[in-house]
Amino acid sequence: MRHKETITICGIPIGKKKPVVCAIKDGNIIRIKEDVKTKAVDIGDEEIIMAPLLLDIQVNGGFGISIQDENLNEERLLKLSERLFRLGIIRWVPTIVSNSIEKTEYLCKVIGDSLKKNKELSFAIPGIHLEGPWISPEDGPRGAHAKEYIRTPSIKEFEKYYKSANGKILYVTLAPEQKGAISFIKYLVSKGVHVSLGHHNADVPIMQKAVEAGAGLCTHIGNGIQNYIHRHNNPIWYSLAEDRLSVSVIADGHHLPPTVLKVIAKCKKPNNIILVSDATQFMGMPPGVYQEFGAPVELKQDGKLCLKGTPYLAGSASSLLDCIFVWKEHTPYSWEMTFKCGASVPAKKLKIKMPPFTLKKGVKANFICAKINKEKTKWVLLGIFCNNKNFIYV
Repeated sequence: MRHKETITICGIPIGKKKPVVCAIKDGNIIRIKEDVKTKAVDIGDEEIIMAPLLLDIQVNGGFGISIQDENLNEERLLKLSERLFRLGIIRWVPTIVSNSIEKTEYLCKVIGDSLKKNKELSFAIPGIHLEGPWISPEDGPRGAHAKEYIRTPSIKEFEKYYKSANGKILYVTLAPEQKGAISFIKYLVSKGVHVSLGHHNADVPIMQKAVEAGAGLCTHIGNGIQNYIHRHNNPIWYSLAEDRLSVSVIADGHHLPPTVLKVIAKCKKPNNIILVSDATQFMGMPPGVYQEFGAPVELKQDGKLCLKGTPYLAGSASSLLDCIFVWKEHTPYSWEMTFKCGASVPAKKLKIKMPPFTLKKGVKANFICAKINKEKTKWVLLGIFCNNKNFIYV
């Protein structure tokens, strides 16, 4: 199949009702027709969907590779990127969580230098996400971040990371109630760095000030927050009500219950919802007990990742494609709207260029082919087409 001069695919384009037959040669669509009965095809049938390529803006790792690892290097980043590509995720944002200044600076340099040297990585990774260290030190909103590494915002510290990363800091997650946070937000925005509110316990007036200062995102809404909050004056209500804020959502079936997913879907406009995996190094690994930051964690058969012997989550082990399936299952969104939340919506919000999803003769083939498995529990990929780097599962 890989060596065929022309590949013919049958499927229903997202947003359409009728299947089409699409022929691809040298990475280009050379013909596309709705007449599917008389065409022999290499991939697909009338139950296959053709959807946009994906963008995951929060990835901590996967397939045994951690972004936080002191052994992180260009080779490991490339290996992770290639595995993500095979899940339809052709662009992704590595997340560096709260750590020492020296470790954070080191990780920024590893990623920044790798992007500078490697063309494939420079395409796949538009920049770095700093999730901390400028978050809340309180138990609850701090989440799994180590308390010893939480600090108040510092322009001088940020500039170290910015320089080490060769300017490739895409966005920062911070707590707006931290001392000096509002002026820090203004500074980041002036540098072209996006600001996301997360792992915080700010009241509504402080959040309003943060938005006025330029914050435009909320990191994984409903997570990284106090277990018990004020019934009215809390971060969730304001994040849902404020149209200037887009919210990222970990819809893996574990981080948020279906009722919460449905509320988010009904409160926020589709162009303000971003689906993320927040995947750890355990994504793509078999169930079992592993070590993470010196503590045992258990990846269960259902994909839930917990601190061993407890019900407490230890991160995500799901892919963005898994999250897309769960979101559609529990919200009133169409498949077209759902896929946009994992592709064009985050791309527009963070000003990331994505290969256009355009199915017509004469354009580049940039899409994924997928079907729902027999158990109706997840998507199964049949093919990924992007910039002539095609991967076909047949």
